[in-house]
Amino acid sequence: MRRLLCLPAVRRLVPACALLAVTTAVLLVVQWSLVAAVVAGVVAGGAPADHLAPLLGALAAWLARAGLVAARDRLAARASSRVRRQVRADLVRGLLRRGPDAVTDERAGELVTTLTGGVAMLDALVARAVPGAVTAAVVPPLLAAVVLVTDPPSGLLLLVGGPLVGVFLWLVGTRAQRSSQAQWETLGRLGALLVDTLRVLPTLVAFGRARSAGRWLTEVGENYRAATMRVLRTAFLSGFVLEFGAALCTALVAVTVGVRVFGGALGFEVALLVLLLTPEFFAPLRALGADHHAALEGRPAAERVVALLDAPEPARGTGTVGPGVPHVALRGIVLRRAGLDGLDLDLPPGSRTALVGPSGAGKSSVARLLLGLTAPDAGEVLVDGVPLTALDPDAWRARVAYVPERPWLLPGTVADNVRVGRAGATDAEVAEALRRADADGFVAALPRGADTPLGEDAARLSGGERLRIALARAFVKDAAVIVLDEPTSQLDPGTEAAVLAALDDLAAGRTVLTVTHRSAPLALHDRVVELVGGRVREPVR
Repeated sequence: MRRLLCLPAVRRLVPACALLAVTTAVLLVVQWSLVAAVVAGVVAGGAPADHLAPLLGALAAWLARAGLVAARDRLAARASSRVRRQVRADLVRGLLRRGPDAVTDERAGELVTTLTGGVAMLDALVARAVPGAVTAAVVPPLLAAVVLVTDPPSGLLLLVGGPLVGVFLWLVGTRAQRSSQAQWETLGRLGALLVDTLRVLPTLVAFGRARSAGRWLTEVGENYRAATMRVLRTAFLSGFVLEFGAALCTALVAVTVGVRVFGGALGFEVALLVLLLTPEFFAPLRALGADHHAALEGRPAAERVVALLDAPEPARGTGTVGPGVPHVALRGIVLRRAGLDGLDLDLPPGSRTALVGPSGAGKSSVARLLLGLTAPDAGEVLVDGVPLTALDPDAWRARVAYVPERPWLLPGTVADNVRVGRAGATDAEVAEALRRADADGFVAALPRGADTPLGEDAARLSGGERLRIALARAFVKDAAVIVLDEPTSQLDPGTEAAVLAALDDLAAGRTVLTVTHRSAPLALHDRVVELVGGRVREPVR
């Protein structure tokens, strides 16, 4: 919370709201002083023409107040928009810098809920709670000071009643905060369960478990409904307490003022001014109650956002990678969660190495280590004798091309997906990369060729077509080191032969590490090593 309130947009918003609140308080006093003077004059039998100017002045003050409130809300909305935009950008940049390991233990649905709905909930904190708190901190004390000077007994009652309403707000808010926390946690579970269910929906349908998944979602959804109703019940209780406290204090001031007016101890105009200013004294406090409830809904989301923002990032080196094809070596690698224990592997410049082994042996983890996506528990990855941790990660990854088992394609066009390998690639370079990856044939058959949008996760493409676009990325990148993770695992023999020919072209003059369990790709490699018991046994061939 405190970190969010220290953002530049919020720091600029607070003094602006304070200045507007001071001006509002002055206009309130001017407006009701003029009204009180007019009413007192009418009661005393004054001429109506004499009251026209004060009435116009009171109207002008009222219109000015409305304009100030509108200006405050507009400033708050702009500040909230800037905060949410900055927070989303910082979250995405932080997750990208931390790498895939940062979200290994995260629930995808809960993370998406935080990045979307959670960040949106910050609007209640910035656009409502901050201006409301500043107004409540400025306007009531100024009005209380005016009343205290005008009528000390009434001013003392306001000085006692205001803090009392604040205590009521705090007491009810403590309970509301617990309810809001439970609501947010339930929403996170619902998002996580929904994403996981959609991921495995074909499997659930195939095994006849779709109805069970529906019952799970229904149960969590019912829990969210119950949590939301508890929050609303607490909000209604908060509103009642605040309204009751403010009405009680206002009535107390009215009674004491009326008694003194009838006793002749207080003038009519002063009494009327006090009665007009008293509701204005409590109005910001009552509004703060509604703003406070809205802020409580956003507080759990803000805490989760701050936790993600403050999560530690891995150390980033600053070294550069020398020109040419580097010598890469893994020395004494220990990665407990993958079962790697003292792994040593040399990848000389220009070599082609196939890494084989049983499922779960840690082959894909070796590829992730080489890419710098996973940090070992012990040991180090060396690039021309320099530890990978000492190199700038972006500089190293610019020299490495990666083709995973199931490439992820963006919703953009075919050309956009190829340019993931190198953003500045020209149309001619994209076309050449598609040709070398043996993808130009099926791309030309698409409605708009390379400019055809692929849609979400490129659902219109087969596994082999997806893989060839990923190979085109590697071709256009022209990297010195190629890492292939099960490149032909999802292909039929005919498609596999075409892809292997493209891989042979891609590997020319580069260092290649291929993780595979199929025999066909082995013919492309100089050596085959086996991963057994967390260590490399070589040469197998």
